[in-house]
Amino acid sequence: MEAAVQPVCASCGNPALPDGKLCLFCGDVLTASLEKASTMANLPNPNSESESATPEPPEYAGFWLRVWAGAVDVFIEVIGAFLLSVVVYYAMRWFIDPSYGLTATTASYVSGIAAIAFLSLGAWLYCAFAESSSHRATLGKRIVGLQVLTAAGNQLTFGQASVRHFMKFLSLFTVAVGFMMAGWTKRRQALHDMPSDCVVIRVPPERFSILRR
Repeated sequence: MEAAVQPVCASCGNPALPDGKLCLFCGDVLTASLEKASTMANLPNPNSESESATPEPPEYAGFWLRVWAGAVDVFIEVIGAFLLSVVVYYAMRWFIDPSYGLTATTASYVSGIAAIAFLSLGAWLYCAFAESSSHRATLGKRIVGLQVLTAAGNQLTFGQASVRHFMKFLSLFTVAVGFMMAGWTKRRQALHDMPSDCVVIRVPPERFSILRR
């Protein structure tokens, strides 16, 4: 003869109801609990999904890449200033009546002032408009494969790009140490990047770049 075995509650050890679903003592819903636990076990882990969906951190641009980009931009600005000074010089020599006392020396002075004004005003507008545009970079940075963003990854406004540009004078007046800070700071920020909390990151260079990777 086989002895009947009374089901017991796995939670408290007391006898369970004949249907095996409820405990007489603690009322634990045994079958539902097991089904719920099984369902919860099969649910995807939201933390694992968020971890897998987390974007990779950006690759910050180092000191030397920024030097190359800056060299290209300075070359463009100097060429523009030189061409403007030539145009101003010959325009003054050809179109202003010599009876006004204009000499070649005066024309040279005026053309030099025009070149300095272009380097001051033109360089600001060039950098501010280029870095706050959809390209997020000057021509030199586009060739090397760099972009300037805020620390949150957003596009710079014209005001932020302007502050960044004028703060370059502070980087220069620190015997260029402000520029060299891009080689050892955590996010490769130079001194002039910090007031606007900007970062320079690496991106695939433009099609016309010889440095595409």
